[in-house]
Amino acid sequence: MDEEIKALKAELKEAKQTDIAGITFLEGKINDSEVVLVQSGIGKVQAGMTTGLLIAQFEVEAVINSGSAGGIGQGLHVGDVVLSTAAAYHDVDATAFGYLPGQLPQQPQKFAADPQLIEVLKKAAEKNQQHVETGLIVTGDQFVASSDKIKAIKDIYPDVLCCEMEGAAIAQAAYQFKVPFVIVRAMSDTGDEEAGISFDEFIIEAGKKSAQMILNVLAK
Repeated sequence: MDEEIKALKAELKEAKQTDIAGITFLEGKINDSEVVLVQSGIGKVQAGMTTGLLIAQFEVEAVINSGSAGGIGQGLHVGDVVLSTAAAYHDVDATAFGYLPGQLPQQPQKFAADPQLIEVLKKAAEKNQQHVETGLIVTGDQFVASSDKIKAIKDIYPDVLCCEMEGAAIAQAAYQFKVPFVIVRAMSDTGDEEAGISFDEFIIEAGKKSAQMILNVLAK
């Protein structure tokens, strides 16, 4: 979303714009690091397509995706930040063919994030006195705003920390291209019946927090 990328765009220097399939890619530098910024769009298909184009067209060495999520794990609050150890789908069901809940055919149930990227982000957060949690992030084409839906997700993934709408699709694209990735999410809500109200109130701050995690890594 626009709120989630403004902080990164503000730091981008020597920007060069490329438009593909209605998606804007911005190449440039943040401090001394060469980067490509792109807004994934909302939903799994858009995010997966954008990530595939990013990797294939610009040959990036790693993918760091920042954004907001609903904190449905125990002890998470609005404003907390989560780094993915893995990402998975919560709205996929091919169990009739012997696959695990959430597992797409011919894919793993969970897409493991890169341990080195996780450590780099954790150290940058510690240096800036920013607390982060690490764990499973789950994805589906829906905004979760129901205690019943949270329970259904936890029945599949008891260790889940947060849910959102793009991360696993980005992870799958990176996995298939064999490019390391990590998903960064700041909590904008807690996924319950008040989620819509909380999201509207905290989305801008959540976007800034997750973007700041990336800026911490790219700091001189």
